[in-house]
Amino acid sequence: MSSRLGIYDIFSRIVPGSLYLAAFVEFARAMDLIKFDWLTALNKLEIVPSLGLALIAFVIGSALDGISVQWYRLFKLRSKGLAVFKEEHKDWKIEFEDKDWAILRAYVYTKDLNVANEIERHNALSIMMKNISLGLALLSVCELIQLLKTLDWRFGVLVVILMFFSYQAAIQARNMQDWFYRSIYETIIAYRLKLEDIVKPVTLAPARAKRKSQRK
Repeated sequence: MSSRLGIYDIFSRIVPGSLYLAAFVEFARAMDLIKFDWLTALNKLEIVPSLGLALIAFVIGSALDGISVQWYRLFKLRSKGLAVFKEEHKDWKIEFEDKDWAILRAYVYTKDLNVANEIERHNALSIMMKNISLGLALLSVCELIQLLKTLDWRFGVLVVILMFFSYQAAIQARNMQDWFYRSIYETIIAYRLKLEDIVKPVTLAPARAKRKSQRK
């Protein structure tokens, strides 16, 4: 695993993990368990505590990853699977199945690590967007609690906005996931191409070539 992929993998956990932390704090505030001022806390935040919070966010983001997958499935978003890819490339005889993607990815890793890491980036971003979708949904629950307690319509607006962005994040997660699988399939086909058979220099017709030589 390269350092570049490691960075994507780390941020795919830390960013949503930070959302989860914010949701937990907001839930505690909504239930009157704690008194917390975001502006004061952010102004007083220093480097060492920030690193500690980043580590906690990474752990929480990793721990809730499985739940984010279940949450993502609730949207039942239609994915462009291998069947669509085969339909778009009818001129190729493709005999592998959807379940073979992990083997195909491993094959790409044996061929070109840089290409494999670029493909894996889509997977890391998909994981991040799934977790962000769940984090936004948890924040919307906190605002819903505030709405029920205060009957302030502004909290209702926040609930709608947060759920809208949660849905949009799920759509982006689906898109990234589709790009991940599609990149694997396209790379496998690219390895089978012989450029000399499909890219050839233009050859002038004899008569045309003769006229061109006479002009010279």
